[in-house]
Amino acid sequence: MKNYEKRVLFKFTAIYFLSIAFFILLLGFLYFLQQKNIIIQKYTMSMSQYVLKLKQSSFTHIQNGYSFEIVESNKFKNKLALKENNVYKKVFPMHKGEQFVLVSVNSEIIDKELKEMKLIIIVSQILLLILFFTISIYLSRLSLKPINESISHLDRFIKDLVHDLNTPITSILLNSKMLKKQIKDESLLKKIARVENSANEIGSLYENLEVILKENLPKNRIDLENILQEKKEFYSIKYPNILINLNSMQKYINTNEKAIYRILDNILSNACKYSKENALVEIIFNDNTLIIKDNGKGMKYPERIFERSYSENENGHGIGMHIVQRLCDSLDIKIGVESKLNIGTTIQLKFY
Repeated sequence: MKNYEKRVLFKFTAIYFLSIAFFILLLGFLYFLQQKNIIIQKYTMSMSQYVLKLKQSSFTHIQNGYSFEIVESNKFKNKLALKENNVYKKVFPMHKGEQFVLVSVNSEIIDKELKEMKLIIIVSQILLLILFFTISIYLSRLSLKPINESISHLDRFIKDLVHDLNTPITSILLNSKMLKKQIKDESLLKKIARVENSANEIGSLYENLEVILKENLPKNRIDLENILQEKKEFYSIKYPNILINLNSMQKYINTNEKAIYRILDNILSNACKYSKENALVEIIFNDNTLIIKDNGKGMKYPERIFERSYSENENGHGIGMHIVQRLCDSLDIKIGVESKLNIGTTIQLKFY
């Protein structure tokens, strides 16, 4: 199951299960309050019977856990017994006068029954929660099955399309190189260069899609310092007016090699393409953190950088950084961006 499928399944299950769980817990709580009232009411009746026996025996009757005293206050005249410290108390009127019989019952007698009732309710709720959690997962899978089938069909179509896309791109690039060798006209060479650049952009998109359409991205121990050095040399040749500094205090990292190539290419190409005079790109790798910092044009809305099709530059397509984020999500890489107009952009990748 792909990461996005797991996220959708988790959200759907969580919404359904939490809704049911709320009602189960609420009903369990209300049921406990009802049963508690019934139990206390039962013992209040027992207290009343105890008072009758006291009166019949001229207050000599003895009952385990029960005690009484004659008081002049009707503090505990409520319909049900009230708990105070370690006893439940209730007053009952005498035959004559203003005196009352205050009956006390050891709280352990009543609390034991309440605890047993509470335990039964809690166990019942746990069993119901487990049952409905299982049902939630089943219903979530059942509901998402048609969507997954449609996505799988679309994925297969895109994979076939991407596979077929490679051949014409390669053909265009080869033929453009052959034409450049044969043609001397500067205006035609510029047109061929534009065709070649467009083909390279399509090729870059092809490589991005090839990586992102993989069923899974296994992690391996790779030499990231070596890859960074390779990318530094490549972009230094491609953009000779840009100074690229590499400061690496770490060598190895666990990640997917093809994916990290795509991530670096998308970030570094943006840093170089949208640079200005006296351009500087700094690459720092240390403590499982990769920082790529430039002093280029910067962005007005850096928080939107990962939105698909969003670009603040006319020449941008707005898909490169969206793909970077998707690859980072698949590899559990935390990505952050800071940018200010005319100051530059800093992108941080935290590997876990």
